[in-house]
Amino acid sequence: MSEDKLAELERRIARLESRADPVAPSLTAAATGMLHQAKEEDELGTVGYAGAARLAGGESLWDRRLSLTELLAADWAPVAAILESLGSLPRLALLAALVRQGRCTSADLQGVLGGDGEETTTGQLYHHLRALQSARLITQRRRGEYEPAPQAMPQVLTILAATFNLAGDPPLGPPADLPSPDHSRR
Repeated sequence: MSEDKLAELERRIARLESRADPVAPSLTAAATGMLHQAKEEDELGTVGYAGAARLAGGESLWDRRLSLTELLAADWAPVAAILESLGSLPRLALLAALVRQGRCTSADLQGVLGGDGEETTTGQLYHHLRALQSARLITQRRRGEYEPAPQAMPQVLTILAATFNLAGDPPLGPPADLPSPDHSRR
């Protein structure tokens, strides 16, 4: 086995071991229950998420479920708008600062965007803040003062955690064998 492959395996094992918390209850039992219920009711299944956070706005616990039938039949336009607002590095940086610190002034947030040595204009800052406000992810309490929308934080943190895992986890199973264009004509 090459050194690179061995190093990659060690990184993957370390990542998997870091996720195992022997003290915390497993969500696998809840997922197993959802699968059992889907089989009994002859349904597609259920997607659920749970979390706990101690943020500047206080402590939060959440536990939500949505049937796959309902999810797949949904109107995707509002979903696309929210995902579009999150699909920007500057907006994610602003959102992260607001989640960490709670309420921030526009001057504080201007510093968040200018932290990488690039100069960010006030117009660019307000463009990103308006997009986050339009998606109802942040609110403006007073002129020039912003905070995360408390009712959106469980979902936002869940989306970010799931996306982080999607971006960093190795793919499950072998790669799919897709037919080549030449084989499809036969």
